[in-house]
Amino acid sequence: MRIGRPLTAFVLAMVFSQAVIAKRCVAAETPRRIVSIHLCADQLALALADRERIVSLSYLSTDPSRSHMAEAAKGIRLNTGTAEEIVALRPGLVLAGFKSARTTVASLRVLGYNVVELAFATDFDVIRAQIRRIARLVGRPKRGESLIAGMDRRLKFAAADIPGNRPLAAIYQPMGFTSGRGSLEHALLAAAGFENLAVRLKMGALGHLPLETLVTARPDLLVNWLGNDPSPSLSRAGYTHPALAGGSWKVVSLPNKFWACGAWYSALAVERLAVVRRSLDKGTPR
Repeated sequence: MRIGRPLTAFVLAMVFSQAVIAKRCVAAETPRRIVSIHLCADQLALALADRERIVSLSYLSTDPSRSHMAEAAKGIRLNTGTAEEIVALRPGLVLAGFKSARTTVASLRVLGYNVVELAFATDFDVIRAQIRRIARLVGRPKRGESLIAGMDRRLKFAAADIPGNRPLAAIYQPMGFTSGRGSLEHALLAAAGFENLAVRLKMGALGHLPLETLVTARPDLLVNWLGNDPSPSLSRAGYTHPALAGGSWKVVSLPNKFWACGAWYSALAVERLAVVRRSLDKGTPR
């Protein structure tokens, strides 16, 4: 009997340790059921994860005006980001946006689900780090490096001929808002070789650009960041103001899907802006 008790304790300890090891191994495995509840997470999931592991994407993933990967998202179950529908999907990994769907994220974490929130991408360094992070999580780090390499090639080409005197560009958003240093919009302009009017005016990531200030600054380029949004809105009525329509600047609209989420394809927006820069007459900055 004296020998039996130590043996029993030893066996129980071994069983417990094996259970702990097994649990850790399962946790370390590539998640087999991936769910995204945010547009930006949809893009990364589709680009990096094996398609058969993606159980569901957000309902915006198939919107071609907002989703760069809209075509690839077709055929995958969509969700509206509620905790009830996500729990029913039995996910091994839930990808959420930056500070979005707070009630859902909190509920899922209380229930023990693995929820990963994306960082707020304000520049290409953040984009690179985010791609690598998600690529590791879904078990496809090489795919991540491939995306980054392609992005960096585009950025290098766009920056190959940036002049010493950069042309001046103004970001003009609905209701007269603009974006300065600390925003993805500014990072795109800078990478394409433009000076940002908001930075010249010492504005932060988000500021208001009065029409009078814009007209007086006489930028070389006016960037309409929501020009292709199909939804009617009075907030965009300013774009038709005679002072803007009759200006000497060039106006360009960038598709929402290229910049709404900072990702590898943000380099496509930089490419387009660089093409516009090259088309402008060279001269001294305004």
